[in-house]
Amino acid sequence: MPTIDLPHSTALRLRAIPPNDFLLTIRKPAGWSLLTPYEIFEDGSLWTAMRLNSEKTFGLKLRSEGTVERPKIFCELFSRERLSVEKEKELSMVVTRTLSLREDIREFYALAEHDSLVKLLVEDLYGMRRTKRPDVFPSLILALTLQMAPIKRSQQMMDLLIKNYGAKIGFDGKRILYWPSPERIARAGVRELEAKCKLGYRAKTLKGIAQALCKGFPTPRELEEMSPEEARAKLMELKGIGEYSADIVSPHPGFALDVWSARIFNVLLFGEEAESPRSIIPRLKKVAEERWGNWRGYVFTYVLNDLKNLSRRFNLTEL
Repeated sequence: MPTIDLPHSTALRLRAIPPNDFLLTIRKPAGWSLLTPYEIFEDGSLWTAMRLNSEKTFGLKLRSEGTVERPKIFCELFSRERLSVEKEKELSMVVTRTLSLREDIREFYALAEHDSLVKLLVEDLYGMRRTKRPDVFPSLILALTLQMAPIKRSQQMMDLLIKNYGAKIGFDGKRILYWPSPERIARAGVRELEAKCKLGYRAKTLKGIAQALCKGFPTPRELEEMSPEEARAKLMELKGIGEYSADIVSPHPGFALDVWSARIFNVLLFGEEAESPRSIIPRLKKVAEERWGNWRGYVFTYVLNDLKNLSRRFNLTEL
């Protein structure tokens, strides 16, 4: 895999609406990466990458220069060519959106005044933000590889896709592996994908999704500007993407429950383990919408990142 060198850098200083905990946001307790599993975190700084406009990639170096209540984020952008003023502004907006810097979550925190679960979550993870992806294909890869597979199997498929078809990006003395582009997967053969990435039946589906994206598909920003129903319907036009997968990919706050997470939320909401977790998913989604409304996506993210603490309080160790 040849290295794409990004020799030019542009420094940005970004402000955020408080509270904003930079480290909790970019290095979540559950272990989720910000943009790629192969990003590097050292001494409070994160080196990662993103892709915009087909196969064009950019490097990012991020660090905090403020506090949770007075947040300031330093961002250094790395590119193959020098950035124009217009491109610098565009990328600044993309990073701001990715980190949810201008999203006001004080209404979510206000729920803690009368919601006991939200109160616990806010106390444990104060200032953590849900983040967004600047391109849709990595989220679609994640959603597809999670289908009907244990997490280790999903991680194996994603790792092999990145190592065999991804991009190696060099900047600031670092080397970062990033997700494949739709164009690269669209050019690959189905049998080749099956063999190299152990995708099984997913190989044909992933290639079909990549081909559909190459023909033209809304960006995450464009999906966000749609209504939640419109965005979900658009995503479900892609072969292999059902309601659960669409909820994972959609930038709108969803409640993407599977059997494992349904068991957890049944204990948190009703104090008991579900006999048939799959059957109670519709009920849990209805309760979440009624109880938390548009903030249910934040509750979902906070719960999954606070399981260590919640396990002690709610006896979740057996789930």
